[in-house]
Amino acid sequence: MDNVQRRKQIIEILNEADAPVNGTTLAKMCKVSRQIIVGDIAMLRAKGRNIISTPRGYQLLHVEPVGCRRLMVCKHGVELMQLELETMVDNGGVVENVLVEHEVYGELEAKLNLRSRRDLQQYMTLMQQSHAPLLSSLSGGIHTHSIWAMSEEELDVIEEKLAALGILYKG
Repeated sequence: MDNVQRRKQIIEILNEADAPVNGTTLAKMCKVSRQIIVGDIAMLRAKGRNIISTPRGYQLLHVEPVGCRRLMVCKHGVELMQLELETMVDNGGVVENVLVEHEVYGELEAKLNLRSRRDLQQYMTLMQQSHAPLLSSLSGGIHTHSIWAMSEEELDVIEEKLAALGILYKG
């Protein structure tokens, strides 16, 4: 299989997947190394394909036809991370990412795309197994999430609940 065919196969796999597909799985399906997949994903992105990398793997983003998006600035330590994310997904939100401001690098972003408790549990397990520090540890716990929901009302509820928990940052 040549590069063009393999990249076409990667797009087909991602397009048909109900969840993110990790690089190792793509490599096995395409019978190449994971590093080849990383290069293919970079080339597909350069050609305009909207592929994101989440903690659970690669995902082809489709345009959301309806819904609303809001940035929510939060501040907390590791002990409240799960509660924060549960509050968002349990009230109709999709946690698209986390962003922090870094004094040297500027804005740093990690794609999350957490839609459910199941997604959240997989993410929490990965964080615990990797012993990776929170991105927000670079900014004193202050970070921003882009949250997508079907309505402004759902976003309002999420914001109110985060404020009640003391997680929403008021500056």
